[in-house]
Amino acid sequence: MTRRITVAIASIAALGIASIASADAGHSAKTYKASLDAVDPAATTAGLADVVGHARLVDAKKHDKVALHVRNLAPGTLYLWHVHGGSCAATGAPVAGWTYRTHDAGGNGTLTSNASGNANTKGTSVTFTADPAKRYSVNVHVAAPTNGVPAGTIIACGDLNASKASGKSKPHGSSDNSRRGDEHGPNKPHPSQAHRPKS
Repeated sequence: MTRRITVAIASIAALGIASIASADAGHSAKTYKASLDAVDPAATTAGLADVVGHARLVDAKKHDKVALHVRNLAPGTLYLWHVHGGSCAATGAPVAGWTYRTHDAGGNGTLTSNASGNANTKGTSVTFTADPAKRYSVNVHVAAPTNGVPAGTIIACGDLNASKASGKSKPHGSSDNSRRGDEHGPNKPHPSQAHRPKS
C-alpha cells in the first residue's frame, strides 16, 4: 500500500514538473528587429533626409529590452524616441510600460547625438508582451521645433518584425515606412507619453 502511494505521489510530481516546463516553453524570448528610415516630408524639412538606424526588441518572460542605434542626426542634438503600437504607415500611441535609459519629465525616451550625428540608447520593461495580432514600431521624434517642423514630429521610423530566430516567419507589420507619412501616420505629432515606472 505504501509503495502504491509513493508511486502515485511521484507520478503527480512528474506531471507537475512537465506542466511547468511546458509553461516556460510557451514564454520563450522572442526577438523583433527594425530598420529605421527617414520619414518625409518631415525629415527632409528638418534637415535629416539621410537619417537611418536599427532597433532590436526582445520580448522575454520577465525582462523585456529594446536597443536603438541611429545615424545621420544633427550633431549634439536631443531627440525623443519610443516603442509605438501600430506600423509606420499607421502609427499609434507609445506603448506603456517602457522605462528608457534616459527620458524627459513625461517619460519619453531621449537620445542625444554625438559630434558625428550618431546615437545609441536602450529601454526596458517588465510588463510588455507582444500581441501577435498587433503591429509595433520604433520611432524617433524631434524634441524641439526644427526648421518649421513641430516638436514631437516623427522623423524616423522602423517596423518591428519577428526575426527568424524567434521561430516566426510572419512579420509584425509590413515594412512600408521608408520616407512616407500620411495624416494619420508618422508625420503627426502626438502628446507626451505618461511615465509609468516599473512595477
